[in-house]
Amino acid sequence: MFNKKRRPEYWLKRLGIILALVIAALMLSACQVYDGYPTTTPEPTAPPTNTVIAAVTARPTLPPAPTLPPRPTLPPAPANVQLQKADIMKKGFDALLNNYFLKLDSADSYEVGLRSIQSALESAGVQNPQVPIPDFSGQPDANWKTFLQAFTIIFDKYKSQVSEDTLEQVALAGAASALQDCQTSYIPASVAEEYYQIRTGQQSIIGIGINLQSGTANGRNVHFVTRPIAGGPAVQAGIQNGDQILAVDGKDVSTLTSTDVVKLIQGTSSNTGTSAAGSKVVLTVAHPGSNQSQDITITRASIQLPNIERQTINGNIGYIHFNRFPLTNQNDLDTASKNLGTWLQDFSKAGVKGLVLDLRGNSYGSIAMVQNYLSYFIDKQDLVYLTGVRIDQNNTPRYGSFPVPRYDTVQANTTLPVSVIVDGSTSGEAEIFAYALQQDKRATIVGDTTNGCLSASRPIPLDDNSLMNITSYRAISDVAKPDSLVQNVVPDQKAPVDLQQLSQGKDNQLDAAIQALNK
Repeated sequence: MFNKKRRPEYWLKRLGIILALVIAALMLSACQVYDGYPTTTPEPTAPPTNTVIAAVTARPTLPPAPTLPPRPTLPPAPANVQLQKADIMKKGFDALLNNYFLKLDSADSYEVGLRSIQSALESAGVQNPQVPIPDFSGQPDANWKTFLQAFTIIFDKYKSQVSEDTLEQVALAGAASALQDCQTSYIPASVAEEYYQIRTGQQSIIGIGINLQSGTANGRNVHFVTRPIAGGPAVQAGIQNGDQILAVDGKDVSTLTSTDVVKLIQGTSSNTGTSAAGSKVVLTVAHPGSNQSQDITITRASIQLPNIERQTINGNIGYIHFNRFPLTNQNDLDTASKNLGTWLQDFSKAGVKGLVLDLRGNSYGSIAMVQNYLSYFIDKQDLVYLTGVRIDQNNTPRYGSFPVPRYDTVQANTTLPVSVIVDGSTSGEAEIFAYALQQDKRATIVGDTTNGCLSASRPIPLDDNSLMNITSYRAISDVAKPDSLVQNVVPDQKAPVDLQQLSQGKDNQLDAAIQALNK
């Protein structure tokens, strides 16, 4: 909406063991499915007269720097090998090189791609795979041709053991994951559609409509229902906020992780990994404040979580839960903006005394949506500072920092006090939203420290239906310092989840946010 070059050895240090494990895991799954000046040393101060100067110890003689072995000269690529994925790989690497928030060196990206293939072959059982790592010292186009030549040689040698699809996925995934960026990643075609639906807020899931909060008590795992979806199957069946889930279909869950419990409830723990709308699940629960358990049968349904929800608390607190800030087109963005404006007007007419904005569980999203919504709460021209890459009128990437301007067409509410609830699952664009309100001192941030991913990304589709999701912007604290990256949002008032309070049906984080409005 708003409108170093480093040698490969640097990347190898960053990759380490983690990259090998990540790429190995990807390959196995893919086989199944588809400058500032340097600080100068100050001049030495002359010693006072008649002062005895201690003898200076001789400096040790350093050994010469090791000579790196020369890179191999690639033989010609086999003429009989016809690649089907070359254009897709080229588009994937171009997407990464042209859209990442920092300027990348194509030599590093292409080399990491080849080394990722080497790691994957080793993990697949290939003994001492012969993966040439040539010299990438040209311009991006020349480096691409060198990479493609090496890729062709590798594929010709191991095509009986690994598919071209797998090698392509491993190369792109390795180049993305080597950046160790919280959002930049390669999304295989097998899950790309679901991922895109999540980002756009269109995803429907089969389930009962609850969130789960887990912890430990007396050496056993405990699982509580939090924020059940209004009108969802669970609420209709009598499930309440703070219900403790003791068993699912008769299976005790005190030794299970929250992930396993969710799978049981959704019906995705079977070999098929799918569940059907209309199927039933029996939850054994203890209601808040009760020592008695109760079996409740719930019929699963297709549920689409609303992007934003509202209610009035205690008759005078306006509450808005932003479940996500979805990617959207201009028309839908305008509609969402008008809806929020109407809600705020309704709250004002109702005489609310404060607003609580809930960002718990909000991850990924759209920086345009964040920009729009922030304009309703911040009256300054600059909402937040970002650094990243923008494409100019000549289709050339331009890197640097910039302020995100507010929408002048939106009337900001600057009178009502605002508090914002965040937790460890608040991530990405939602963190930028919270940080902007905190920096402007427009809101009190309550809850737990956020995930640590103040990034804005966008998915770029490839021709085989896979995606490259790439971080294009990062939040910074000083527009004059592009490297002043913000690591996370630390609440002004810490309020970890209190399981004891939750077992009584109370949301201590929400209570803390309401109390913060009066300070």
